[in-house]
Amino acid sequence: MNYLIANTVIYDTENGVLLVQDAPHKDEAKTLTPTANRILALLLSAPGEVFKREDILDKVWESQGHTGSNSSLNQYISILRKTLSVWVDDDDIIVSVPRVGFYFNSAIPVVPWVETPEEEPDTIPEALPGVTTPLRSVRSSFIPMAVNLILIAAILLVSTLAVKSYREVHVSPLYSKVYSQGKLGLCQLNSWQKLSPEMKKSALNILNLAAPELKEKCLSEPAVVYFQIQKQVYLGREGRVFVATCSAEQEQNSLLYCDSTYKYNWRKP
Repeated sequence: MNYLIANTVIYDTENGVLLVQDAPHKDEAKTLTPTANRILALLLSAPGEVFKREDILDKVWESQGHTGSNSSLNQYISILRKTLSVWVDDDDIIVSVPRVGFYFNSAIPVVPWVETPEEEPDTIPEALPGVTTPLRSVRSSFIPMAVNLILIAAILLVSTLAVKSYREVHVSPLYSKVYSQGKLGLCQLNSWQKLSPEMKKSALNILNLAAPELKEKCLSEPAVVYFQIQKQVYLGREGRVFVATCSAEQEQNSLLYCDSTYKYNWRKP
């Protein structure tokens, strides 16, 4: 699929090519690496929607049989921002949501783009000697062209309105609400899932096993811990576990930085 980004650059998701719309030569195009291409294509599939780090790692790396990491993901996001900033005059092209993931800024126009083939101008046959071409037949040859132009304009207008409507409705509210899950030593435990008392107890056990260093850290200094555990892990099956430990500045009640742990296909021993 092709997209027109910021009314300037055409992006082909099939081969990762970025080309300025009015570029006279196609050798001016830039080609993304396969990994960077998969990340950008994923983010553009739903501008404004937050993609979790673990989902990006799963769809971009794990699906290809590779092992990804938060460090690798951060590097590729930085590369994409730098590449797109050549054409897009916006500091927040790809927005980072702390402790969660990334999304493509929905304020930047992104619409599906289809190349329209150049049409050869209709030629008016030369009049034969002594034969006059009626004016009505000349006018009628332009009618189909005018109708086609009107249809193309209508399709583009509807597509633009549909994409705009999609963005307004689908800007994701995910992870906007955090549920408190109690305390572990000096640490406040939070998750994006509502847990029953039994699941809270099980979650604490899973955190101790998946991130054993967490308990010791929470005994020595205050921190805010955000975690998400797939449901199958609670049932003893393999699944994903995400833990972000954020150091807190007690006086200003703010977070300084976060260390993330991501376990893929993890299960309780």
